[in-house]
Amino acid sequence: MPQGPAPSPAPIGIVGDGRVARHFLEYLSLLGIATRAWSRRTSSERPDQTLSDCGTVLLLVRDDAIVPFVEAWPALRATRLVHVSGSLTTGVAQAAHPLMTFGAELYDLATYRRIPFILDAGGTPFHQLLPGLPNPSFTIAAADRPYYHALCVMAGNFSMLLWAKLFDEFEARLGVPASAAHPYLEQTTANLMADARRALTGPLARGDTQTVLANLEALEGDRFHAVYAAFVRAYAERR
Repeated sequence: MPQGPAPSPAPIGIVGDGRVARHFLEYLSLLGIATRAWSRRTSSERPDQTLSDCGTVLLLVRDDAIVPFVEAWPALRATRLVHVSGSLTTGVAQAAHPLMTFGAELYDLATYRRIPFILDAGGTPFHQLLPGLPNPSFTIAAADRPYYHALCVMAGNFSMLLWAKLFDEFEARLGVPASAAHPYLEQTTANLMADARRALTGPLARGDTQTVLANLEALEGDRFHAVYAAFVRAYAERR
């Protein structure tokens, strides 16, 4: 007898309406994956009603709101609950952290597809956790998740503060447009991606103590003096 059409895969639920939620909704839409979205600000139904037919529900809310949300709506435990926190370890939801920064503008499909997801070792495989997503995935020990996230914050967010400082001071104090530093940023990034172990340049790499001391003297009274000094110490004590 002829077989009927294959059943449609269950939609993926999205809880939240912040920046990460908007990016996930865009990505799933580009992939043609059905979604159900619920947020406290825009939804009139209970979340367990809106998301009842979902196979996976992504909890895209603040870390400290994830466990209380699940406890408030225990019926959601009938679905596969996934959070995207880089640091949280909890028994109420499995972790799938997207190793990416999510800006105000949405990305194209190629960019979304390249995002690696970091899962906890021994958990549900990625293709079951987020069915239909073609992204690469890696696993780490759950106990290492806070350390992993600290590394991500330092590399991604702290470097952003340093570049923002440079851009601001170029324009406000030196009268140089921030765009003048863009080639420097682009090449620094390219060198880092090509060979991170040999990408460092400048006085630390050269062992130029006199220039380091002159830099620190120039930064006296600036709150970034301590930042520079901390990097000098960290580099001197590197393993």
